[in-house]
Amino acid sequence: MARRSDHSREELKEMAIAAGQRIIAEEGFANFSARKAAREIGYTIGTIYNVFESHDDFILHINVVTLRDMAVFLEAKASGSGQQVIKQLAAGYSEFAKENYNRWSALFEHNLPEGQELPDWYNDEIKKLFYIVEKHFEAVVKNKKSVEIAAKTIWASIHGICQLSLTGKLDTVGVKSIKTLTDSLVDNYMRGLVS
Repeated sequence: MARRSDHSREELKEMAIAAGQRIIAEEGFANFSARKAAREIGYTIGTIYNVFESHDDFILHINVVTLRDMAVFLEAKASGSGQQVIKQLAAGYSEFAKENYNRWSALFEHNLPEGQELPDWYNDEIKKLFYIVEKHFEAVVKNKKSVEIAAKTIWASIHGICQLSLTGKLDTVGVKSIKTLTDSLVDNYMRGLVS
């Protein structure tokens, strides 16, 4: 087992986050534990809680990496402008969720204790993710508040479609293709915004 002096606090933090990402990616959120992550990096559970404020703080630091990775993935998928790029982002979101199901799912499986709010640094990453969609609405919708609501509505709707698909429930709505639903959603929603 490594000694406490073998790594700096920042190195320990990075190692623990990477270990947590691997465990969640390979075993799913339900099988994640800080103890497993500590064991994987060769330290005790006490070391994890010397580096992170709490178990929830540790999970948020793991999940924020997923948010950042998703943002990079989506930015790479977006080319052009307007309605077409919104469709590309919808397809990219579905693709990321499918390719990274356990990590993506962990974003929604983890719940903070009642009354505890997400820290600002985590909320900032969520805002950056939404901005990827918002900036493409801005060319069409001039009202900033409408842009924010539109991005969140599209995201929530596409998230629901992804969830149905990835849990094998898309047949319940009588459609086999995510793309059919997401394209229809974007086409109709955008038509409503510009008319």
